[in-house]
Amino acid sequence: MDFSINFSNKRTILGVMALICAIAVIFYLPTLISYTNPQTCTIDGVCQHEQRLVFLTELIPLFIIIGVLIGAVVFFFMATKLDSRKKDLEGITSALVQFLNRDEKLVVQKLLENNGKVLQAEISRIEGLGKVRSHRVIQKLVDRGVIEVEKYGKTNNIKLTKAVGDSLLFKK
Repeated sequence: MDFSINFSNKRTILGVMALICAIAVIFYLPTLISYTNPQTCTIDGVCQHEQRLVFLTELIPLFIIIGVLIGAVVFFFMATKLDSRKKDLEGITSALVQFLNRDEKLVVQKLLENNGKVLQAEISRIEGLGKVRSHRVIQKLVDRGVIEVEKYGKTNNIKLTKAVGDSLLFKK
């Protein structure tokens, strides 16, 4: 097995590094605070614990701002990658649909509108398709491995195959 890392996507690497740094700070900060905690209560009449508490209370807004900024940076880098992946899938979908004839496109479009699953009776109600034509189109798509047919009472449930459904349906 080859466990190589592709360093071509700098944004992803930068986002992962920012996330790792944020996690390291989250785990290291309590240790740092406990090691630097004063051992004696008062020096020259000033309570060291109270002074420390005031200092940490003043740092809370800074920690919140840093956390929000790190979250925003990670989101920015990861969101652009997800957007590009979605655009790639849309391009693949349009390319795959171009290889279908008009009737097959109508059936696949109806399946895509209904999350990959629809009754055969609904397909036969598509304008321009009757019961016989829709049955023939469905049979062609089954033979090609695009859709599957399941018995459902007096009608059939038509759904995209797992492979086709994973490539054509993308969750928003």
